[in-house]
This record gives sequence, C-alpha cells and structure tokens, in this order.
Amino acid sequence: MKDISSGSLLAAFLFMTVPLWLSYKQQLGISKDIVIASIRAFVQLMGIGYLITLVFSIKSPVVFTLLILLMIIIAARTCARRGGVFHHSFRIAFFAIITAEIVSVIIWILFDIVSYEAQYILPMSGMIIGSSMVAVSLTFDRLKREFDSTKEMIMGKLALGATNRQASQDLIEAEVKASLIPNVGAMKVIGLVQLPGMMTGAIIAGASPVIAVKYQLVILLTIFGNAAITSIMVSFLTYPAFF
Repeated sequence: MKDISSGSLLAAFLFMTVPLWLSYKQQLGISKDIVIASIRAFVQLMGIGYLITLVFSIKSPVVFTLLILLMIIIAARTCARRGGVFHHSFRIAFFAIITAEIVSVIIWILFDIVSYEAQYILPMSGMIIGSSMVAVSLTFDRLKREFDSTKEMIMGKLALGATNRQASQDLIEAEVKASLIPNVGAMKVIGLVQLPGMMTGAIIAGASPVIAVKYQLVILLTIFGNAAITSIMVSFLTYPAFF
C-alpha cells in the first residue's frame, strides 16, 4: 500500500479551511473547536499508529489485550460524563461495553472468522468499542429525556399498583427501539449510498472486494448486535435510579 508523505498528509488539512472560513464568515464561533479537534485527531491517531506498530512487533496476546482493556476504560469514562446524573455510570458503561466486546470476540474465534491476533482483533475491537461507546452515551441521554417527558405517566402507573419495572416498560422499549434506528437506517443503504470504512480500507490495501465485503459484514452485524446488547443492559441497569 502506497505511503503518504508528511507534506501530503498536511495538505489534507486544507479540507478544514472551508469550515474555518464559514465559521469566521458567519460568526459561528466554532473555529477554536475545529482547530483543537483537528490537532487532537492528528496527535491521537499518529500516536496510536506508532503504539499499534509496537504492539504488532511484540506479538504478545497479553499486550494487545491490555491495550483493548485500556480502550474500554477510556470509552467507559467518556460515557460516564454523559451519564453523570446516574449512580455508578462508569461501572454501568464499563460493564456494558466489555460484555459486548467479550461476546463479539468469542463469536469471532468460535466460528473461525478471525484468529486471536493483534492484526485482526485490535482494529476490529476498536470499531466495536467505538460503536458501543456511542450507543451507551446515547442511551444515557435518551433515558433521561424520555423519563422527563413521561414522568407523569410513570407516576400514574405506580399509583395504580404497577412495580417500578412495569412502570418503566414503555420507557425501556422506546429507548431500545430508538438506539437501533441509526443502525437499521445505515444497513438499508450501505453499499448503495455509502461504502463503509473497513471495506474501503481493505480494498485500498489491495484485498479482494468480495473478501473486504465479508469482513465489513462481520463488523456491521456485530455493531448492530452490540447496539442492542449495550442499550438493553444500560437501560435495565440505569432505570432504577429514577426511583
């Protein structure tokens, strides 16, 4: 695969001049955020690139497993900031994300989809953990908003003798359905409107398009399952905090 020179890589930042100019012209006040986000993305991605190169050279399952665990901890801490109104939000987020990751890796290994090697598990886990982090964060947000909007209905059910679980049933159902809408929508148009990242990257790297599609399907279906797993787990572990 062709390497990209440092100069060419820096030239890619020319794409950021458009939003910066629009922010300045329209006085949107997001120029600072754009610059900081761009610099952080550059530093973090280059750093993780060199770190993964080191992990690949060591070739130790323990090392890249610890790296995955660190990624899960960072993801859980990020989710905890969104779920600060709930007790033990970090523990809930960590438990949901690590459960989704373990289930995913077990299925990959059990059905011989990939071997437990850093080359496969690390990048695939990164996508899974990232999608799980988004699902957990959105679940925290939606649960709070849904509860605020349906509080009177829930109190009415409690007054009629319903348990906390029964009174929260509609809340949980609405949350789980909402969490799956983006994934369902993406699956309907994938390959027609969008060529997903893993597939595109594999093709650019020289892999057969059919093989690239197979790997993308594994990731796509895993992400969909994880969205359901994490959303359900977070919903059931979080709703008691409302009572």
